[in-house]
Amino acid sequence: MAYKDSVERVSPRTQTRITGNVSCKTGSSNGIVKDLSEEGICFQLFFDIGARTGNEVTIRSEELGLLTGIVRWNKGDRIGVKLKLSSNTAAQIASYYKFFR
Repeated sequence: MAYKDSVERVSPRTQTRITGNVSCKTGSSNGIVKDLSEEGICFQLFFDIGARTGNEVTIRSEELGLLTGIVRWNKGDRIGVKLKLSSNTAAQIASYYKFFR
C-alpha cells in the first residue's frame, strides 16, 4: 500500500486559493493556502524560506487572520502546517467557512 493511501486524516480538507504570507525564524514568503482543515494547512511558498519539520511558523492572510503552527512536512515548494489549536484558531477557521466560502 502506498504511503499516501495509508494516511488517515483527522479532519476533512477543503481546497482553497487563499493568498497569504508565512514566516519563520529563517525567512518569510508570500504564497497560497492550497488546502485547509480545522487542524492544518498546506501552504505553497513563492520562495524557499528554509522551513523544516518542527519549525514554528506564522501564517497571515486577510481571510484567516493570524495563525501559528508547526511544520509537519515539506516537499518542494509546499509545507504542511499543524495549527496550534485554540478557541481563537477554531473561530478564525469557522469565520472563513461562514463568510468566504
